[in-house]
Amino acid sequence: MFISLSLCASLTAAPLAKVEAAQAGFSAQRLQRIHEYVHGVVDRKEFAGVNVAVARKGKLVYAEAFGEMKPDTIVRLASMTKPIASAAVMILYEEGKFLLDDPVAKYIPGMEKVRVLLKEDGDGSETVELKTPMTIRHLLTHTSGLSNTKGWRAAEMRSGTLKDMAAKMASVPLATQPGAAWRYGDSIDVLGYLVEVWSGKPFDVFLEQRIFQPLGMQDTGFYVPAEKAARVAKMYSLNAGGTVERVQQQFDPAKKPTFLSGGGGLLSTAADYLHFCQMLLNGGSLEGKRILSPATVDFMLRNHVPVSIIPPNGPNGRKGYGFGIGGAILLDAAASETLSVDGEYNWGGAFGTYFWIDRKNQLAAVWLVQRPPFVPEPGKRFKVLVYQAMEN
Repeated sequence: MFISLSLCASLTAAPLAKVEAAQAGFSAQRLQRIHEYVHGVVDRKEFAGVNVAVARKGKLVYAEAFGEMKPDTIVRLASMTKPIASAAVMILYEEGKFLLDDPVAKYIPGMEKVRVLLKEDGDGSETVELKTPMTIRHLLTHTSGLSNTKGWRAAEMRSGTLKDMAAKMASVPLATQPGAAWRYGDSIDVLGYLVEVWSGKPFDVFLEQRIFQPLGMQDTGFYVPAEKAARVAKMYSLNAGGTVERVQQQFDPAKKPTFLSGGGGLLSTAADYLHFCQMLLNGGSLEGKRILSPATVDFMLRNHVPVSIIPPNGPNGRKGYGFGIGGAILLDAAASETLSVDGEYNWGGAFGTYFWIDRKNQLAAVWLVQRPPFVPEPGKRFKVLVYQAMEN
């Protein structure tokens, strides 16, 4: 069994206890291939550090930190924030705060008058009327049309608070008509604001009270307190020679941001994120703390987007995938060209992080690095190495 004892201590501080590989249906010898691969990419300086963890049936099977990564290293999740924010939305959905087909304009006045670009990649000078109201479902599934990146940047939508963003939204044209196309964009940031509207609490407070505290995610948040600042991973990029070099931090992780981005603002650890994954695998609960109902989790982990409106190469280049609530859903394992199982739920982050959960095999895995931009190849290799080690 190839498990870093220090990482096990961190991970098992909460419910996930370690087990021998064979007890979880894995070959210890084949799991060693993960170690060899990750050790190799760090030795070759393709990554400065990597943190990986694999759990099955609620037990830790493999976990190790490499290079500069430590067992408790805190990383920027970037878009791996989105599944957590989406779960927060579904908590409020269960409480009857809204319906999925509610128009966004019901909660953000003025959105019924938002314009739409005549051409998706247009300069914004030519727009047409909204044909179909934008709904909450559109936000959850990235079919809202909120992918006019140039427009959002020009309007400085993230320069203030979530409420400030909402007040300016109707002034920026949508890139596409709601429901017409799957486009990655700013939908989940808008949902962060709606969590505040529906709950009457700041977004970060709601996440802390309803998800992080119950799941024991003690190192997850929009910033880190001063005493934890030294644990935040350094940021790297590949230079022309194909090796990593330090890059300047994009923000101060010890300073609470004004804009609480549900689309990409959280920091977390391998242990914490694995707890979130295990909650989903368990049908919405962990160690007796229920976050969501099994019916809601099942609903989230189904495809919600017609294949006809998904780009040819899948959501953000994920061939063979559709999209559920907060993450991609594997529809055709063969088309994905990677060892995997239909129904898998996954997503990644701009700084290279990646996770997936496989309900059929009761499997969850996380790959944490801090090397933007996100590229799928390392996570795919890690996935192959996990599945090839599974014997049962």
